Amino acid sequence: MEGRPLRGMRDYLGEEAILRSELLEKIKASFELFGFQPLETPALESWDVLSAKGAGGEEILEETYNFTDKAGRRIGLRYDLTVPLARVVASNPTLPLPYKRYQIGKVWRYGEVGKGRLREFTQCDIDIIGSEHMISDAEVITCAVHTLKNIGIDNFIVRLNNRKLLNSLVRLAGVPEEMTIDVLRAIDKIDKIELNGVIAELKKLDLTHNTLNSIVEFLKIRGKPSEVLTSAKDIVKGDKEGEEGVEELNKLLHNLKLMGSYEVITIDLSLARGLDYYTGPIFEFVALEGVGSITSGGRYDNLIKIFSGKQIPATGISLGLERIIEVLKETKEQKPKKTKTQTYIAATNDEVRDSVIEVATLLRQRGIKTDYDLKIRKLTRQLEYAASINVAYVIIVGKEELSRGAVKLRNMQTWEEKEVQIEQLHLYIK
Repeated sequence: MEGRPLRGMRDYLGEEAILRSELLEKIKASFELFGFQPLETPALESWDVLSAKGAGGEEILEETYNFTDKAGRRIGLRYDLTVPLARVVASNPTLPLPYKRYQIGKVWRYGEVGKGRLREFTQCDIDIIGSEHMISDAEVITCAVHTLKNIGIDNFIVRLNNRKLLNSLVRLAGVPEEMTIDVLRAIDKIDKIELNGVIAELKKLDLTHNTLNSIVEFLKIRGKPSEVLTSAKDIVKGDKEGEEGVEELNKLLHNLKLMGSYEVITIDLSLARGLDYYTGPIFEFVALEGVGSITSGGRYDNLIKIFSGKQIPATGISLGLERIIEVLKETKEQKPKKTKTQTYIAATNDEVRDSVIEVATLLRQRGIKTDYDLKIRKLTRQLEYAASINVAYVIIVGKEELSRGAVKLRNMQTWEEKEVQIEQLHLYIK
């Protein structure tokens, strides 16, 4: 029997698990700072929900883990947290709007495995449901900017585009409406296969030479927001959808200036975002060192309508925990932290084992994370173990000290050791 996890899935032990836990605490705190409320949904969803037209799209469904259960129903593991959110909103029509929600949970996709790319990974999402105004898009972007900076990632840019603008550019290039999605999916691969690879993909669609050249030309347009939008406005002049896209981006940029997030923004007309449900502004955070894309999202005003029949505007963004950790590993020196335990209690001999338990109970009642030896080992082995897990303090319980109502407290960083009254131990442990 093979004892390893499935390809693309990971076990997280000790310091890795602690790092993930601490990052998630900081991410959650940032989300709540901006007024987002928690939501939890099942890992399994009905295949009808996951495969609904206008949801994830054919390409992502090919990567979706799915099976038939004992009742004969086809079900699947969620591939993101957005489609389940749309189902939740649709099934709760009395939900007060706007609804600002955050959700942190695992998702699954049977895709390529590589650096920062797994088949089971954790997404940290924020969404605003029920507001069509660009202030909502600016809010989720600004929250994501704050979150990344709060966890120590500063060197990144935010790429912006708009699906309305992109649809217009593709249409004006001469792409038939029925081929728009195929063209956008090809464009979305530009980070993986670069421009020449996208051109090769587009050639497979039998586009005309002029159409192909027009697409290639606008894919090269990126840079400062004011300059790019001036160029885009000229290109789409007279096209209603394209002009709406430019106007939305202008409003979004205005709000980002007010919120202090404008400096990291660049407009990139090659940004497509492959999921079918995006309808307006789309955004992607790119680390300038490391794995590249770490956060992405956009507006999806039609997704909830698929499940409820009612048009409800929505926008959101998703942070990938594994990508974030890869960036931190490459840009920040991580201090080893193998345990969250504050103190470890060691016994000098078997006669004081009961006292060890009593001291541990007292410290835990006072909120101090405490552990002690469970294998009845010699003192030297207990101290070796405490050092191996990087615990901050060791309490040594001995018969002589106990006769004075005290124990020895050793600081494992400085190796300083002192006798402390048991009732005062909590005052010395930080």
